[in-house]
Amino acid sequence: MSRLPGALGGPRVRGVVGTAALFGAVQLLAVLVAPRLASSGLRYGDGGDALLPLVLGVAFGTALSLAVARFGVSRRAVRAVMVASVGAALWFALSAFVGDVAGAVLAATGVGLVWFVPRPAVRNAVAVVAVAGAAGLFGASLAPAYAAGALVAVAAYDVYAVYGSGHMGAMADAASDLRLPSMFVVPTSDDYDDAAFTVDAGDRDGAPARAPTAAILGAGDALFPALLTSSAAVHGAAALGDWSVEAAPSLVPVLPAPAVGALVGSFVGFAALQVLVHRRRGLHAGLPWVNGGAVAGWLAALLL
Repeated sequence: MSRLPGALGGPRVRGVVGTAALFGAVQLLAVLVAPRLASSGLRYGDGGDALLPLVLGVAFGTALSLAVARFGVSRRAVRAVMVASVGAALWFALSAFVGDVAGAVLAATGVGLVWFVPRPAVRNAVAVVAVAGAAGLFGASLAPAYAAGALVAVAAYDVYAVYGSGHMGAMADAASDLRLPSMFVVPTSDDYDDAAFTVDAGDRDGAPARAPTAAILGAGDALFPALLTSSAAVHGAAALGDWSVEAAPSLVPVLPAPAVGALVGSFVGFAALQVLVHRRRGLHAGLPWVNGGAVAGWLAALLL
């Protein structure tokens, strides 16, 4: 899911640069987290064992968002559950660097910030770490072929959710209403009002839409490409022996070619997505672009 302001000039550039920086930060942190989780044994089995937890996680998040958006379920209760899940993802990422206890303390701090200081900058910072933690966990667990298959499947679901049923817009509105770190929000005007922000897909249906004051990028649009990149990094390096997951990797890892291909491809897909949202305002499915680019880059690197 992605949307950018329609005006030319500064606001548009600010939105593109901001979302690109957050997108890249997730990728970088995920490839640092994944080998550490793999070497510690903290993962969902091997091969395709993690597909079921991944599917259940997507379904659970969707159900909670729709429960608020369409069925009036208690916002406070849903927010508590979803913020707790963010805390778990934070712990995965942070414990990989500072250990279990310190990671738990830092994760609890992140949860407190999201709950009591839900400003866009705070939510974005927490989302980068949490999304990278989730991507690293599943990347360390899934073999690249399974990861690529998952990317194709969720991209197809994203198309249906945005252009078919339209419930992705309702989910985004619910996330905004709950002030959850489930999407990246980059304000593009000084008078941005986070409390009044809603995701508006009016242009897609031909109805007038008010000018947005922020660029948004769904957290999933950063998570899934990073999942494939980190999977290719861990499993490709282990197979080639040039970056053993049994040893603590450096902060500047040398990525195997398939991981580089997935990383470059995801950025190509991200750039293509920006061209689309610049030309046509409204809510757009981001996963077909970023996931498609990541999978194409990974396959190209394997062939080469």
